[in-house]
Amino acid sequence: MYRWSAAAAALLSLPVLAQPIASVPDDAALEAAHARIGTIEIRAHQIFDTSDPREDKWLYREANRWHYRTRNSVIRAQLLFRSGDLYSAALLRETERNMRQLQFVREPQIRPIAYHDGVVDLLVETHDVWTLEIGPSFGRAGGANNGGFDFTDDDFLGTGQKLQLGRSSNVDRSSTYFNWYDQTVLGSHWTAALAWADNTDGYVHSVSGGLPFYSLETRHSLGLTATDIVETDSRYDLGTVYDNYQHRSQYYDLNNGWSGGLVDDHADRLLVGWRVQHDDFAAATDGTTLGPVPLNRNLNFPYVSFGRAPSTYDTTRNYDQIQRTEDLQFGFAGTLLLGWINTAFGADRNAGIFSGQLADGWHLTPVQNLFAAATIDGRLQNGVLTDLRTTSSLTWYWRTSAHTLLNVRVAAAGGQALDLDHYIDLGGDDGLRGYPLRYQLGTGDAQFKVEERLYTPWSIWRLFDIGAAAFFDGGRVWGGNPIGVPDLGWLKDAGIGLRLGNNRSSLGDVIHIDLATPLEGRNLSRLQVLVSTQATF
Repeated sequence: MYRWSAAAAALLSLPVLAQPIASVPDDAALEAAHARIGTIEIRAHQIFDTSDPREDKWLYREANRWHYRTRNSVIRAQLLFRSGDLYSAALLRETERNMRQLQFVREPQIRPIAYHDGVVDLLVETHDVWTLEIGPSFGRAGGANNGGFDFTDDDFLGTGQKLQLGRSSNVDRSSTYFNWYDQTVLGSHWTAALAWADNTDGYVHSVSGGLPFYSLETRHSLGLTATDIVETDSRYDLGTVYDNYQHRSQYYDLNNGWSGGLVDDHADRLLVGWRVQHDDFAAATDGTTLGPVPLNRNLNFPYVSFGRAPSTYDTTRNYDQIQRTEDLQFGFAGTLLLGWINTAFGADRNAGIFSGQLADGWHLTPVQNLFAAATIDGRLQNGVLTDLRTTSSLTWYWRTSAHTLLNVRVAAAGGQALDLDHYIDLGGDDGLRGYPLRYQLGTGDAQFKVEERLYTPWSIWRLFDIGAAAFFDGGRVWGGNPIGVPDLGWLKDAGIGLRLGNNRSSLGDVIHIDLATPLEGRNLSRLQVLVSTQATF
């Protein structure tokens, strides 16, 4: 969704940081000398560097003047090291990776600046982004518009807390909402979040918090989530609403985790917990339910989860974002959850339940990388695999020149004995940019994308970095569906798009403006216009 804000952001060039003092030993020498960390200086820079004549303009000065600079205590709370700790280059790099996930700072850099008597002093530099939005928002995908008016601040008064309230409308519902998130409660690594929404078709009430595995060296975690959602779910036939049914979902989870920390190049983790998943379905009160209503699920179960997190990352730029440092994971990561549903726990059935995710990446050549991901979810019920859902994907990146990159992605999803609310949609909001949203419905799908990306050296008023894309999408569903949507076989589209990097704002990493045309299908508009903000190119 494109967002208008009091200040836009995304400058092409970053302030040049001073080079480390030559007398400071390198990382290997500091670690071999068992150097300990001394003072830690925090420099949280404003959004724009007005000492640079190119940024010493009225708009940039006003943005700085009205922006609350992130407090040093918020930055310090993100650090994985303290004064007196042994110096570890790996912890410095991991801290930078963690901080790059924050919405309210950009391009963090941590480096030694002095070494004396076995003590190394560090400088932590960050650059703020514009986080305040007051005003309208608009987006379009799959032939449907969405918009709203809200107040959002991803760094409320410089505290690192996210505060959001407003009114929005999309193809499914209109909503009045309030969201709050604090990822450093009282300067710690504890997190807390609240979400409330009053919708035209129901409501959302959610609270969560805990102590996550915030580092590869974290030895203990604790998590709590409670969510209650009432909504009307719609089923689509070739992009048009076919029918609706009511759905209430209650989800509660309490878990406790342990880890041995970083060993070799990974951290293994164990979680035990209890989960409650209640899903109640009913026909719509206005008589618009035409197909079968999904059966209720009352799943209460204890579970155990095994996980592995890698430490092998590389950094790059101009991959999935524009003019921004990105982290590429090349080690194996995965989780496997196993649980036991039993009527003795208050469930409505006896069954085993499982869920798993994995991801990995490989350097193919100096200019080519390949990444794989897969998921699986389902139940073993009465000796039969039920509601089995799998996904898999391969994504290939080939840097064809200094300013271009070829991105190819193939993906598939499949299901067996699916619950009626878990059938797979395919359309304009699911990878086929030239088609209406939710155009096809089935028990599985296959998709591919070929996209040539261009990263230019240009910017608009030094506010938006300019990129572009030419793409070709394809996909199809298979298997039956509960409302008789016809299977049209392989669908294909082609198009071009403008990309605007938004690096000086938290209000969307990349703005997408796409024009796409369908090459197959029935009774379709020959041109789809899509406008959105997304996390990636």
